[in-house]
Amino acid sequence: MKQSTIRKLPHIPNIWIKFLATALIAFSSLLVNYTACNSSNRSDEDLAIQVWFTPQDPCMDLIVAKILSAKALILVQAYVITSKKIANALIQAHQHGVTVQLLIDKDAQTTKGSKVNSLLQHGIPIIIDKTVGYAHNKVMIIDDTYVITGSFNWTDGAQARNAENLVIIAGQAINKKFKNNWYIRAANGKRLRSIYTYSSLR
Repeated sequence: MKQSTIRKLPHIPNIWIKFLATALIAFSSLLVNYTACNSSNRSDEDLAIQVWFTPQDPCMDLIVAKILSAKALILVQAYVITSKKIANALIQAHQHGVTVQLLIDKDAQTTKGSKVNSLLQHGIPIIIDKTVGYAHNKVMIIDDTYVITGSFNWTDGAQARNAENLVIIAGQAINKKFKNNWYIRAANGKRLRSIYTYSSLR
């Protein structure tokens, strides 16, 4: 009678076991993130996105119009802000009772042509995002619906001279994500109290 032989499984080195385990964990993490992102997007049924480009599209006018349409709140993240049109629109919104707050890069006030001092003089709260290398966001969060972002800096050059993109998003879920990030960054920032005290914040 022929005896059956039991074959031993080949030995798998520990390094390969660790590699496979790490790969499985990484794949699981990606799957969770993918599912979360898609679930978030699906939950915002009214999500609408508009994309514009300079110099051919009137991005500056679109930004100003959105600022002036605000009903209650405008949160700004600015690397630089030198555009008189945008600054005047923010001041006008503030004077009409809209809550306007800025979160700026630590060098935004000293940039040539900066409108930071003008905004501050009109009573608009300004916070310096000083815990990072550069606060390079270009974001406006308007009420509970709109987010304006893209490569477009709040400058005249972004409209007239540069090749930029502007993205206007309408969607409450996306708005909330940007708003939450704004408040997190602001909580770690420092309030700009006076146009004369900037040097002490460095």
